[in-house]
Amino acid sequence: MKTMLELLIRLHEMRCCCERVKRNPQLTNCEKSVACFHKQLVRECLPVTVLNHYDRMKKTERTLLTCPEIFAMAVLVATYRSLSPLQRRRLVRHFKTRPPTQSSDARQNGTGKNSRSTARRFKAVTGDVVGKQWR
Repeated sequence: MKTMLELLIRLHEMRCCCERVKRNPQLTNCEKSVACFHKQLVRECLPVTVLNHYDRMKKTERTLLTCPEIFAMAVLVATYRSLSPLQRRRLVRHFKTRPPTQSSDARQNGTGKNSRSTARRFKAVTGDVVGKQWR
């Protein structure tokens, strides 16, 4: 949910930036389109239900627009309250990251427990290196 909150704050900032850029006569159309394109990228990261509430509240709750953090929190709370329990769980898990696990690639690269480099170090310490006697 924290990621969604940060994206909503960023979307609000990008919307304000895009409005300022559109009013600036010194910028070319390409420069103006870059700001709007970036705003669209941020919008595409958010779930559709959150965007629907964002667009609706942007028009109806003008007083909340003065503070992006409060507006973003209000959008998330309104979205969460309007969903069913199953949809709420999906919304909470939308940006959830899984804990890292050790893959087979990591073991092959020598970062696992049973790697060749560990065996070589063991042989060097115990004196099992070919050609030299341990003293």
